[in-house]
Amino acid sequence: MLIESLVEPLITQSGYEYVGIELNKNGADTELIIFADKPGGLELEDCEKISRMIDPIIDEHDPIEESYYLCVSSPGLDRPLKSERDFKRSIGKKVDVKLYRPMNGSKEFTGEFTSFDENGFTLDGEKSFAYKDTAIVRLHVDL
Repeated sequence: MLIESLVEPLITQSGYEYVGIELNKNGADTELIIFADKPGGLELEDCEKISRMIDPIIDEHDPIEESYYLCVSSPGLDRPLKSERDFKRSIGKKVDVKLYRPMNGSKEFTGEFTSFDENGFTLDGEKSFAYKDTAIVRLHVDL
């Protein structure tokens, strides 16, 4: 995606971690959300700094036809794990897994994320899941 290729280098060169991008339509409005992170989490000032840094580049290349709102956000505590970087960072942490089809009578599992490879991942050192069977993996949040 053009937007990603424009903003990712700027974000990472500034010491932040580029996490992802979403383009959402809310009625007549369109939101371009850029997700970034840093150790300890993003603060409002970080979001403002990133927004000021990437806004001119996006405007210059004008990759979105309609008007939109630019938002820079932290991905949140319960964000889905998608990239290899997400998986590496989550080893040893508790995660929630939702499957497309039941496995051993259940579609939902919670456990310690212990390992992963190109085919899938393991919880608690013993429960293996294939990526193709997994609807979502996210960090577990105790409420």
